[in-house]
Amino acid sequence: MLDSFEDALVPDLDVQQITEDYFPRIRHAAFLLTGNPWDADDLAQETFLEFARCSQRFEGRSSIYSWIYGILINVERQHRRRQGMQREKLKVWQGKQPDDAQQTSGPVKHLEQQERKQNLWAEVAELPDGQRHALVLRFNDHLSYADIAKALDCPVGTAKSRVFHGLASLKERLERKQQTSDLPPTNAKGPSHAS
Repeated sequence: MLDSFEDALVPDLDVQQITEDYFPRIRHAAFLLTGNPWDADDLAQETFLEFARCSQRFEGRSSIYSWIYGILINVERQHRRRQGMQREKLKVWQGKQPDDAQQTSGPVKHLEQQERKQNLWAEVAELPDGQRHALVLRFNDHLSYADIAKALDCPVGTAKSRVFHGLASLKERLERKQQTSDLPPTNAKGPSHAS
């Protein structure tokens, strides 16, 4: 027997079917959040493992995609924390201070950075979590502000604010990038004078 009227509104979830239906979208969102296909695969898989473990807690107050995206956000935060801790341990192990890591460069790293910076979504991936998540949901998944608010577990006004500030930050980053690319190349020998 049903405990309440709400129980009648929440159907039993077919975890396998939902995974098949939503995995590509969640994996794509994970890629936009990380900018890395391998991390995106890991995050999407972890998201659906967590979904399978806690699917009985879905109460039907949001769309299933919004709820799964909320799981993705939590998994992605945990992933970023682990990566940050691993980087710090590696720096200590190598005897480097945190600032020294910014000075290391090589041709491969430089090419990877240039390629990533050419991609608009790569710029989005550099935004703060709240702005990044809101922009991915709004412009990749085309969710309404109400659905974004449900996925991010925040008021609608906050979701709108995060999209607005995310766009402003993205515009600022792109303008700064454009200004940097408009600078003339430096010549180590000094300026050349044509005769």
